[in-house]
Amino acid sequence: MSRAYEIRVSESVVRTVHVDDGVQAPVEMLPVLPPDRMGDLLGAELEQRGFHRDGTTATRTEPDGTVITVDLKNATISVRLGATSEVSESVDLKARVNNPTAGEANLRDEAIRQLDDRIADRTEALRRDVTARLEKKLADIKRELDAAVGKATVAALTERANQLGNIQDIHEDEAGNVTIRVKL
Repeated sequence: MSRAYEIRVSESVVRTVHVDDGVQAPVEMLPVLPPDRMGDLLGAELEQRGFHRDGTTATRTEPDGTVITVDLKNATISVRLGATSEVSESVDLKARVNNPTAGEANLRDEAIRQLDDRIADRTEALRRDVTARLEKKLADIKRELDAAVGKATVAALTERANQLGNIQDIHEDEAGNVTIRVKL
């Protein structure tokens, strides 16, 4: 006759979880001047918009932790956002077993598996939150970068027009169209 034993296992875990998400894309600029000069003009415009320039990169960290890096030499932009969270989970399991030693080992393994699954679920939820926040931010960043590229392009066109002759008139309308009259 075998006896049934009731076994109870309690496990808990506390982990610091860090998730990071980002995107990289090309910066599309008209090749009005040589690439190095176009990068310099874009870098100057980005500095006016709060970016810190270090050689061929311009970087700005937003208050929410978003890091925007523009590689002026290779004409690319990288946007990264990360988050760190302390995740705490616990599980209590009990079972009736005939062999208390093997039963406890199996129950402990099940508790650890459940904890790992819960931590993975919480990590995935944090990752989805970071991704959603990054996606919302990208539209604003794109709009700002497009404006900076537009200003840099106007500066490049003005510089190129100066190389061709004497600039007579520069006119910019509300739509952002620029007309440069040059006397050759």
